[in-house]
Amino acid sequence: MLVTGDLIFVRPKFDPTSALDNAILATGAATIEWLRAHGVVIESNETVVHVAMAWRNETSNDLFFVEAAPPVVTLTPADLFFDSWTNSSTFYRGRLRSPLDRARGGRAADYALTQRGKPYADDFGPPPRQYYCSSLVDWAYRKATGNEHVFVDDTFQLIFVPLDFWQQYYSSMNQSLPVNVTGTNPTLLLHSPHVEFSREALIHAERRRAVGANGDGAVRWKSQSQ
Repeated sequence: MLVTGDLIFVRPKFDPTSALDNAILATGAATIEWLRAHGVVIESNETVVHVAMAWRNETSNDLFFVEAAPPVVTLTPADLFFDSWTNSSTFYRGRLRSPLDRARGGRAADYALTQRGKPYADDFGPPPRQYYCSSLVDWAYRKATGNEHVFVDDTFQLIFVPLDFWQQYYSSMNQSLPVNVTGTNPTLLLHSPHVEFSREALIHAERRRAVGANGDGAVRWKSQSQ
């Protein structure tokens, strides 16, 4: 069973003809290479496009997810969360390896909840004025643990590959591509040396309970890119 503070990562079925999907895959692959270059042992190459934090109502036991997705940070009921992704999507449950950090998952979720209504960071700008999916999770756990580095031990600068795609992405918002900007992305958190993740039956069981075995929905490609 997913518990408050657990992380859920989403990997949809990628479209090889989509420039956005290819940019997400390239950025994920470059992130994995960055981790390996910094001494992290990675045995697989999964790229994910979204991460959210589980929150379970203590009275009803109903499951929700705190997530940064356009237009704002929200607390999304599990049925709506799973229904927003196609059946071909893969879900991974993540938990911090440290028992002490894991025990602070409830506090991290509470911090994330205080940010409801804050705008989504289309430009991947830093917290706390705005958030993208992984920045909300990272910020909340840093607040809960009091540690500057929770998921990686080195400062991570946002990776934008292929460069032409991301330059065009920022140009469409009348902005320049950020240079030497620190941040996170969901693939970085998935393969963090401080996170253990698994694609377990419990995730599929949670989805069946939430939306039924045939739940389906539209994938939010652009909103979940980092």
